Amino acid sequence: MNWGHKIIIVFVVFAAGILTLVTKSMRTKIDMVTKDYYAEELKYQQVIDGKKNAHSLSAPVMISQQSEGIAVTFPQELHGTSVTGKIKFYRPSDAAMDVEMPLHLSSDGILVINRQLFHKGSYLVKLQWENQGKPFYQEESLHIN
Repeated sequence: MNWGHKIIIVFVVFAAGILTLVTKSMRTKIDMVTKDYYAEELKYQQVIDGKKNAHSLSAPVMISQQSEGIAVTFPQELHGTSVTGKIKFYRPSDAAMDVEMPLHLSSDGILVINRQLFHKGSYLVKLQWENQGKPFYQEESLHIN
């Protein structure tokens, strides 16, 4: 085999490698954190105020894993009060595994979420609620076993 054939083989292998990389990159699924970045950025001042208000509570909202599900326990001063809001379990690796629901607390300030809604792995729990006209916001990492 002469040197001309070797150069052609190198070019063909190079072109096949580039085509392989292009097809793999085209098939890679990319999930955005949120579909509407700009509107979320405009609302970020509410998140800042909510975090400040959440730090003023006697204790943070506790999120724990129990046999029956994920327990979300609010501090004592919020028990029996009107708490409205939502909780979102954000899964960074796959948006299809995100879980979002409204907050419906029991009289003792506890919300238990069925474990069957979740896949094993890491979640970022985003709690956003309002009590007596004040916004609150808390984030916490959670690894579900």
